[in-house]
Amino acid sequence: MSDRRGGCLTALLLVLSVSLVIVGGGFLYLVATGRMPLLDRSEVVSSSDDQVLRPGDFADYDWEELAYVARLIAEAPSDEEGVNTAREWGVEVGDVRPLSLTDGRQASMTVVGIRCDERSDGTGRAGLTLMVSPISIRPMNESGSNEGGWEASSLRAWLKDDGLALLPTELAEEVASVRKSTNNIGIASDRSCVTATDDRLWLFSLSEVAGEIDLFANEYGDEVRERTYYIDYGVYDEILSAEGEQYSYFREAGVTCSSDSNGVLALEYGSAPTAWWYRSPYPVSFEGEKGTYFYQVMDTGYPSSLGSVGQGAGVTVGLCL
Repeated sequence: MSDRRGGCLTALLLVLSVSLVIVGGGFLYLVATGRMPLLDRSEVVSSSDDQVLRPGDFADYDWEELAYVARLIAEAPSDEEGVNTAREWGVEVGDVRPLSLTDGRQASMTVVGIRCDERSDGTGRAGLTLMVSPISIRPMNESGSNEGGWEASSLRAWLKDDGLALLPTELAEEVASVRKSTNNIGIASDRSCVTATDDRLWLFSLSEVAGEIDLFANEYGDEVRERTYYIDYGVYDEILSAEGEQYSYFREAGVTCSSDSNGVLALEYGSAPTAWWYRSPYPVSFEGEKGTYFYQVMDTGYPSSLGSVGQGAGVTVGLCL
């Protein structure tokens, strides 16, 4: 009797083993041929509370959820598919949401780019680039000079700590460090002055907002003039143009160095129109003068003007998720 039970048990184990081999082989076949069914991307489990996250509107996500959506966008195999992923999750360039700062003031946050900025850790591009309307009024540099450019500026140092502290904690924890190219010399006449910094919060450059820069060509012409101290002014346009590509939000709005026809640059702080800083230093110093200027947007929204580094202007912040 015991031999029969042993034989039956052996047969059962053989059947189960064969079944597992068949199932495992079928699974491997599906994976290898790309026929394995995927999870519905419209339903993703949130890591924080095991709740299903479904597509919504940009303004409705909490900060952890928005950061998760940004990671999905960043992981897309191409920029085009990244834009499609963003659209599937209710996020598009130009979307705006309110942002409550920790000092009680209200700001606004706008999507200005999708898959534009390289992460500092070398893991690829961040999913979303966002613009936050002025979070403060600050001077660019307490030293009274633009020497050292953005990298050495007092405002950059302020943004690392005090500026970041104005954001909601849940948002600040999700902000990614990205690499930004800027003239970090100040007064310069060679493109080698444009180097990279790694920043979590940063100011926009003139070229990131206005596109290809032609300010000096328009003012001085693009031909070499005899009997002038500066032989070729074109290099200054080249320096300014090397500080990053124009974000699609500004490009689609038609922003140039001399035009903001749709008024997207006219921003307020405390319900009052305000000029706001770019991180781009004015690269020219005429004989006998020291460099004391950075570029800024005028309080009317005109895209390109100069501000003295010691005077206060709006701090319009860029950040990435």
